[in-house]
Amino acid sequence: MKESLLSYIASNFISEYENVANSSVSYLLNKYSSAREALKKVLNVNDVPIYYTTELSTKNNGRPDITGRDMNGNKFVIIEGKFWANLTDNQPVNYLKELKDNGKLLFLVPNKRIESLKIDIKNRTNGNDDRIVIYSWIPFLSLIRAENNKINDVQLSSDLTQLEKLCQKMDKEGMPPLSMSSLDPMNGKLFYQFTDLIDECNSIIRRWKKSDFKGLKTVGSKNGYGFYFKVLEFGCRLEFSNYDWFSKNSNTPIWLYIQDKNWKKSEKIYHFLNNFDSENSYNDQDYSAYGIVLKPGMDKSQIIDHIVNKTKEILEFLNKNINND
Repeated sequence: MKESLLSYIASNFISEYENVANSSVSYLLNKYSSAREALKKVLNVNDVPIYYTTELSTKNNGRPDITGRDMNGNKFVIIEGKFWANLTDNQPVNYLKELKDNGKLLFLVPNKRIESLKIDIKNRTNGNDDRIVIYSWIPFLSLIRAENNKINDVQLSSDLTQLEKLCQKMDKEGMPPLSMSSLDPMNGKLFYQFTDLIDECNSIIRRWKKSDFKGLKTVGSKNGYGFYFKVLEFGCRLEFSNYDWFSKNSNTPIWLYIQDKNWKKSEKIYHFLNNFDSENSYNDQDYSAYGIVLKPGMDKSQIIDHIVNKTKEILEFLNKNINND
């Protein structure tokens, strides 16, 4: 029976997610030619090593995550796999010193981190260095999968799925390093004011004759702060959501979640919500979600009016279309 990626990691247990991911990449590169073919494309080179080692210590230049060497031990590829950890003192300048001529240093990072990492690396190298390549985890794994599609190795496909899920989890749930902007007191003020906006929207929607708040509450959780209400044939929650703000593409803190009158998910609701605005509609596990997008420059009264009016517009649109379907 062939060894799987999961069994490989389980037998070499490491608590750090980045270490697990890097150990997995090294495993893929050592075992599968499809992984090495994908690496060639990422690095834009004609050849890459076939031997890869994790945590290979150097005399003076740190300990790269993955080092690719030729038969003579020459280092032609160094891979630094990161999710949200900061660069170390040795990265990237000292790592570059370890490479042979024409060697490449690859940083694998979440897509949302690429631009900030480019700036950080450029500052440390005093300009651009064509030996450095910055690439996202998921596209890299997708390239390996594309190469594997040519030969259909079932084991590699399974291994890739496991690593893709880990990377997707860390893309969403990993915590970026704190910066000065992260600690700005204005962040706290803004978050506090968003919850205040939700309370004011609550007061206005309560006066809407089509709404029903009987037995329903305002609730707060790790994910956000919002209130439940019913309108027409729908069970709803309007929420300031920390989680959906960063995890969904709409990039908005205000979310309307919609279920049927029995508080069950309805595919029909999502179908028409998607017709209303496909860019900001989402089919989540237990409900349909809509991101109410705010615009820069809105003052408090404009934000409240926009949230309330959009909530009413969506629910009346759904009611009209579902009843006529």
